[in-house]
Formats: sequence, C-alpha cells, structure tokens
Amino acid sequence: MNNLGSKLLPISAICCIYKNTILKEFILAIDSIVVQDDIPNEVVIIVDGYVSNDIRSFLDFIVSLEDIFKVFYIEENVGLGLALNYGIRKCNNKLIARFDSDDINLKDRLKIQYEFIKKNPQITIVGSDVFEFNNHSKNLILKTMTNDLNFLKYSLRNPLNHPTVLFRKKDIIKSGSYENIKFFEDYELWLRCLKKGLNIHNINLPLVAMKRSSYFSKRHGFKYALYELNFLKEALKENTIQGFLIPIYLLRIF
Repeated sequence: MNNLGSKLLPISAICCIYKNTILKEFILAIDSIVVQDDIPNEVVIIVDGYVSNDIRSFLDFIVSLEDIFKVFYIEENVGLGLALNYGIRKCNNKLIARFDSDDINLKDRLKIQYEFIKKNPQITIVGSDVFEFNNHSKNLILKTMTNDLNFLKYSLRNPLNHPTVLFRKKDIIKSGSYENIKFFEDYELWLRCLKKGLNIHNINLPLVAMKRSSYFSKRHGFKYALYELNFLKEALKENTIQGFLIPIYLLRIF
C-alpha cells in the first residue's frame, strides 16, 4: 500500500546505517526520498551492527507506517562494503539507488536518473554532480563530475559520487559486487565494472546534497594511508590499475 501519494518507480533505494548514524540526519535523508513526486517502490535499510534504541524505534515506526520500507539487521558490524554486498541481494528490483544516512536527495533525483537509464540501456551506472555542505557553514559547494572517462582519469580519481549512483543490479553482481575495502568500496567496484567494459555516466546536475564533514574528516592521516595502500594492493591484484601509476599513488598517499 502506498500512503505517500507519490508515483512508485521500480527502484530499490538502499542505505546502510551503523552505530555512528545520527537519528536527526537519518530522518532528513529518508524524508528527502519519500517526499518527492516519484519515489522508489522499495527502501532497503541495512542495520550494520549496533544502533541506538531511538533509531530502532524510528525503523519500527516507518516499517509499520509504509510497506515500501524493508529493514535487515546484521548482528555484528561488518563495514559498508560487506553490508552493501548483503543488502543488494535483499533488493527486489533490477535497479538500485544508493543513498547515505546523512545526505539530502534533491528534487526529482530518482525520476531524472530513472528516465535516463531507461533511455540508455547501454549504461550500467549513472551518477550525478553534488552540492557539498557541512554543519558549520551555510555555503554549498558544487562538485561537478566528468564524463571524459579516459583510462588515466578514472585510474587516478573516483569517477562517481557514491551517494548519487543508480545501477543495474545484475551487472553489479556479475562484477563481484562490493568488497570489504574500507573507504574505497565503491571506487574499487567501479574500476572492476570499467574493466569489464560496463558503461558509466554522470548527469551534470546536482541531484544530492552531500555532507562534506562526514566524508573528509575520516580521510587523512597515517591510518587512512594504510587503507589507501590496501586499496592499491587490491586494484593491482584485479589489474584494474596499471603498475606504472604506483609512484603517483605513493606520492599522493605519503
């Protein structure tokens, strides 16, 4: 039953939450999905380990309110990559949209992406530009993405904003889906998809407002350098980047 008064799209929207998820931000993220004129007919929420009782109560509330919501619990925290790997298989649609618990989906995000991917069957993954924001400033920073995806560019920079992507489930699963590569779960997957000849595209409109502090505050220092080295090792093993780029990566890391 759809009590929301919106058009239902054949899309599964998936979000992972964990112990550091902030309830107020999560409510805003959910709201930004369901207040639209066109909404997914399934919202899959993966609870990765412990979350607060307030969040559990909110999840119980939305499940009782509207049957588009599906909640699955993982007892022990496994990290974003493995939680998404698990969650994708719980999605019932051929198209899956990612969203994060601290971001805002802007007007007609899913409608625009759905219409684009329907008209372009050769595209596996479609992302978009984003507005970046933080809690300490009223300014929005526009981050634009390129579609000039030559080998060197996508080898040195993530070609997609992860919270903006809509993708074809079967292609992602055939490519091996997400793996446990902290901070690089998405980038490593996109490289495998590109290696298989799958096509990606960015719509040059900001369709998501992405919380900047949550992304960048974790991505510096020695510990992060170790995660980047682990990503580099996996990418070399999968042959998704070439050895001659190693010095550039090492300079960037250290």
